[in-house]
Amino acid sequence: MIFQLEREEPFTLSYLSVEEDRNSNGFVHGGVIFHLCDEAVGRCVVASGRGGAASDASIHYYRPARIGERLTAAVQPRKLGRRLGVYLVEVRDPQDRLMADGLFTIAFSEP
Repeated sequence: MIFQLEREEPFTLSYLSVEEDRNSNGFVHGGVIFHLCDEAVGRCVVASGRGGAASDASIHYYRPARIGERLTAAVQPRKLGRRLGVYLVEVRDPQDRLMADGLFTIAFSEP
């Protein structure tokens, strides 16, 4: 999968879906969307100068994403502590419609 950094503030990553991402219903597989969210949060954490790994994540799907469309994931830190951070990720289609959102808890690495 090839991701493209769109903006650093807010941290935004995009992905152009391809035929291999198709699920049995003909849309982008939810796992691909989850992977985009996970990758966006991970890169956001690293860009902030920290390291860490997801300790919890949940995702909500609102509408199906179409093959061949660029999906954009924007990351917003919700709460940043010493050891844990909570991030909201919103995935939108080219028409700026909300496709999915996820909440990720990151356990930060020791400095």
